Amino acid sequence: MTGKRQLILVSQDEGLIAHWQRVFGKSRSRVANGLNDLSKRQRDADAILWVDDSLSSPPDWRSEEWQSLLSIPHVRVVAASSNPGDDKAIEALDAGCAGYCHAYADAATLRQVEQVIEAGQVWIGKNLMGRLLHGTSRIAGAARGEIQDWGMTLSQREREVAILAANGASNQAIAADCGISERTVKAHLTSVFSKLNITDRLQLALRVHGIS
Repeated sequence: MTGKRQLILVSQDEGLIAHWQRVFGKSRSRVANGLNDLSKRQRDADAILWVDDSLSSPPDWRSEEWQSLLSIPHVRVVAASSNPGDDKAIEALDAGCAGYCHAYADAATLRQVEQVIEAGQVWIGKNLMGRLLHGTSRIAGAARGEIQDWGMTLSQREREVAILAANGASNQAIAADCGISERTVKAHLTSVFSKLNITDRLQLALRVHGIS
């Protein structure tokens, strides 16, 4: 696929649709009132569906109608909630959604979500990411003793930053702990991801703790 996917905004909330259109622009987006309102052409398009989970009939992600859509390779679904929660996020992601976020997130965040989804990755948000990272470090526990050295290609500073990130520390916290700027933290993480051939912090946590 070349170029960006079409955006299909699925909501009955005119205010939310207006917010999304201000962020993404009207030229790339189409609007649907619900799953049944999607045309065959929209279902066949390379598209990102932004789905308001407060539709008059909230999405049952496990239902046959949603699963038939979530199983289409060229369609990626972002579940967006005005009242987000980790349990709802896990339910949506486990069913096959490519992302979960606050429906009224600021423009910068929504565009970042779009970029991550466009790149073929999954967006899960900072809160849930932190929960998963902390859980990963607990799961690893005593099993890390015989793990092959995951960081042998990294510099000492990169290893230090990677370990902190893998245990759920934010860029700001890593910067304060290491006495460096957040910009430098980002540079180190970019280098770490490249050297380890991974794309995000969850993959980093799994690697550091020897789960993958």
